[in-house]
Amino acid sequence: MLTTLLFTLLIGVSCAFRNPIIPGFNPDPSIIRVENDYFLVTSTFEFFPGVPVYHSKDLIDWTCIGHALNRPSQLNLRGTAPSGGIFAPTLRYHEASKTFYMITTWFDVISPPDNTTGTPRSMYVSTKNILDETSWGDPIYVDQWGFDPDLFFDTDGKTYLTTTMGSGFIDPDSGYFAIWITEIDLKTGNSLTESRYFYRSELPINTPRLAEGSHIYKFNGTYYLLTAEAGTEVQHRAMWHRSNSLHGPWESSPYNPFVFNGRNLSQPILSTGHADIVQTPNGDWYTVFLATRPQNPTDSSGVPQLGRETFLAPVTWKDGWPIANGGKDITFEISGLYNKPRPKVWQDHFWNGEYNGFADRRYYTQRTPTKAFHSFKARKGWLRLYGNVYTLSDRQTPAMFLRKQEDINTVFNTELEFYPTSARHKAGVTAFLSTWLHQDIVITLHPETGKRVVAATTRTGKEPVAKTTYVEIPETGTVKLWIKCEADKYTLGYSLGHDRKATWVASAESKWMQSYPSGWQNFVGTHLGVFATGDGLPILVPADFKWIKTEGGDW
Repeated sequence: MLTTLLFTLLIGVSCAFRNPIIPGFNPDPSIIRVENDYFLVTSTFEFFPGVPVYHSKDLIDWTCIGHALNRPSQLNLRGTAPSGGIFAPTLRYHEASKTFYMITTWFDVISPPDNTTGTPRSMYVSTKNILDETSWGDPIYVDQWGFDPDLFFDTDGKTYLTTTMGSGFIDPDSGYFAIWITEIDLKTGNSLTESRYFYRSELPINTPRLAEGSHIYKFNGTYYLLTAEAGTEVQHRAMWHRSNSLHGPWESSPYNPFVFNGRNLSQPILSTGHADIVQTPNGDWYTVFLATRPQNPTDSSGVPQLGRETFLAPVTWKDGWPIANGGKDITFEISGLYNKPRPKVWQDHFWNGEYNGFADRRYYTQRTPTKAFHSFKARKGWLRLYGNVYTLSDRQTPAMFLRKQEDINTVFNTELEFYPTSARHKAGVTAFLSTWLHQDIVITLHPETGKRVVAATTRTGKEPVAKTTYVEIPETGTVKLWIKCEADKYTLGYSLGHDRKATWVASAESKWMQSYPSGWQNFVGTHLGVFATGDGLPILVPADFKWIKTEGGDW
């Protein structure tokens, strides 16, 4: 009896999974299954490489196998505005040609207030071997403008493109955005039919009325349209519609919204929406979608410093309509599948790395580098950064490698050897949101005494103001630099020698890690990383990082 009870308890624990399935800044997920393999992509905005491609065999255990936009010929983000860049990719598989397609939109500018003359153009890349990121081709641009593009391969061999754009010029009641469609030539991206006003949101104009993130499917001869509506904040939701023809009329699901946690704004998961669906080999259905985990407090008054993450829920069908999570709100733990705890400690020793010297493919730069600024060969077992003229506050590409912050409560640290010869020279670690808001602790020279110091700089406020605290350190030897991430604040510290505990120097409230100056927007989440800079002038002394590590987590 006791053995049976224990077995039942174990099964009960294992037959549930935990959200988010891909934590950290991973918005706008799009998913497909090819035979027994699942592939998923998310947005990257101004970070390079663009569009991570995740692989899983079971929808729970995901590995980043590369990026669809991984070289400058595909994506040149030089000068791209914060929260510009790559928006909302869609991943699809063309069965007849055995080819994977990823379509997305590149915003080289962003409006408001950066530039109102930029018209976003969408582009797609393709590969027959998605496991080899070098096999993705160069972009093919489409004619129809707009963002959040989708490729739909109809059963008659035709390919349709849908995008989102402002449509007030044709329909005064269209709201902020509506969906347009055109048939395209898949080889060239050229439109084969006139662009056609396709769908507008039925929500009240002040919800707001806004339809984007469209995906078209065809099930049993019926066309289904999945849209993201009401913007990407707490009223965000996914909505289903269906029709016997791509010309409509469209019938809306009586069970809408499909995914929506906005009925109760005290929940710890909000802003659910921008969804895609997939069927398992045994016939079960699931949906992936973005959502946020607001903090301090954990409701709509809180701040989601990790940005929008990828969540999962089961899907059932009723009267020919998909229903997510049995019609219930999305929670952290959902019955089905299994839970895979993530390791409490992750470390990269930069030693015989699996991927160009790194332990994995989850490193990013801010925009596209114009030249290499690092080496693993100069000092074996170390990451050497050669700082360039750009700082983290420049709209360029500083010598910096970032990783997405995946846990609200975590500690990021490194061991650094760096001997600056000028007070302009800085090397260290950063909690980075944007060119405006990043919290840094570095080794540098004191601007007045010329002594080697640790300098902790926080940036806070609606129009961010920097404040720096200096602590003198020995003239030689490595220094460990620390960032402690918590729900309410980011704290910067250092330690010397074999000391395993940090001396904390400065902190900034976490609310500033999801902020932006007046008139701008923010669509990204916090990253943690290492960097070096000459602050406006070339720097000849290298910065050597022995390892980086994250400890702790929300699991």
